Amino acid sequence: MHKKLFALASVMLLFLLITAGLVVAQQELPSNRYFSLIDEDNHVIHQTGTQVYPGDVYIAANNSKFKVVEVSGYTARCVYQGQETLPSLDTARLQSLLEGGILPAVSKAANNKIAVYHTHSDESYVPSDGKESINGNGGIYDVGEAFVKQLQAQGFKVVYNKNNHNPHDINAYNRSRKTASTLLKEMPAAIIDVHRDATPPGEYQANVKGQDVTKIKLVVGRSNPNSQTNLQFAKQLKAAMDKVSPGLSEGIFIGKGDYNQDLSPRAMLIEVGAHTNSKEEAEKGVKLFAQSLPVVLGMNGSDKTASANPEGPAQKPAGQSDQGSTTTLLILIAVVAIVIGGYFFLNRSSSKG
Repeated sequence: MHKKLFALASVMLLFLLITAGLVVAQQELPSNRYFSLIDEDNHVIHQTGTQVYPGDVYIAANNSKFKVVEVSGYTARCVYQGQETLPSLDTARLQSLLEGGILPAVSKAANNKIAVYHTHSDESYVPSDGKESINGNGGIYDVGEAFVKQLQAQGFKVVYNKNNHNPHDINAYNRSRKTASTLLKEMPAAIIDVHRDATPPGEYQANVKGQDVTKIKLVVGRSNPNSQTNLQFAKQLKAAMDKVSPGLSEGIFIGKGDYNQDLSPRAMLIEVGAHTNSKEEAEKGVKLFAQSLPVVLGMNGSDKTASANPEGPAQKPAGQSDQGSTTTLLILIAVVAIVIGGYFFLNRSSSKG
């Protein structure tokens, strides 16, 4: 009997470890804690409040690529992997924007719909909001509103979901997954989850086009089947930022989580400054980021680096069901099978004895 209980307990512990690993990668650190990414010369190349793991990759603002090889405490040691090559963009559209200062109109042939939401509904900006977290009504919503209004001014149709996904814990992405799935039914060209980071203010402070703003970091989850397509989309967005608003990009972080990006090849998580930056500067930064999107999404077919269906919706390809849910279901089935098999095996062994 004791053997049976021990076996069942071991299996359940294994199950808890597996399921915890699926979500722990997406957790954030406690207040006033952040990771410092260090290169081979012990220079700090980036700081973030997001959990960092060996195997994560950071593409810096200057396109230098670093891979995390060791994490000790809150220090992540990285090795340099060369310069990342970004895709080329629609030269004619860029030239029109840079010379005349006129935002390129969204192509009539393009899908002009963008979905926006917030997984972390409490995220706020201390200098403006008074504290870093406001339950269900964080300052991040004001940043989202500024982003949405700028997109609308550029001709995009925006589907903005303000669902509250609190509490801010490791299950927040499970709750926001329902929101993202609902938004994808609108067939948007892209779906964007708007966040802010948690670092010292200098990490994101910048002056771009004569304005004091916060920089924008793009985050890609490497634990999902769309990771390479998501990364290509992120690189297009960074290339556009570098041309339209030089100095705005805080690079691309490719982390262990999935951030619900398995739902769409054009799902993106953006970090708009940190809790230590002012909300007003974050609003200015996200407006500049919005100006990069027409170059990437308002394509008229001349962008050779676009995906196979650049004007199609940011939904899963046909036949590719909710793989995040499928993976979890398969794990549950496997665990149940192991438990049942173990039970019958032990029961049979004890009966023979």
